[in-house]
Amino acid sequence: MTNDNSMKHKKEIFGMVFLLAQRWQILGDQELAGIGITTKQWLLLVTLHVFFKEPPTLSQLADAMGSSRQNVKQLAANLQKSGYLEILQDKTDKRILRFRMTQKNKEVWEARADQDEAYINSLFTGVSHEDIVVTTRTIKRLVEISTEKLGENS
Repeated sequence: MTNDNSMKHKKEIFGMVFLLAQRWQILGDQELAGIGITTKQWLLLVTLHVFFKEPPTLSQLADAMGSSRQNVKQLAANLQKSGYLEILQDKTDKRILRFRMTQKNKEVWEARADQDEAYINSLFTGVSHEDIVVTTRTIKRLVEISTEKLGENS
């Protein structure tokens, strides 16, 4: 059994991660309101940009986001209406949907680059470089552990 102090810190981290995620989602929604998207829609676009060279299927995108196909399809439909995303039928199987970012998407993010950097920096005001490095390493390890646990349960 772990010592009481260690368990206390683990419980604090567990609760604070959820609190921080909620607060950052609210702040992100406020920051992105001017371009008409939400933090969850932003996450879809980032996932598409970072993880896929070719337009992914709905299942591939949902898996990469750790979300349901239904939720991803709804987010994508709203992004398509806003002109940030194209939803395409697969060339060989018309039942399969694929997703591709638009030129508008590229232009909006290029125009916002300085503003987005300032926003991200504002979230870390007063946090030292060393603390950021340690936090990054810790969060990466926690993501690995949760990924392993999800693999065990499937």
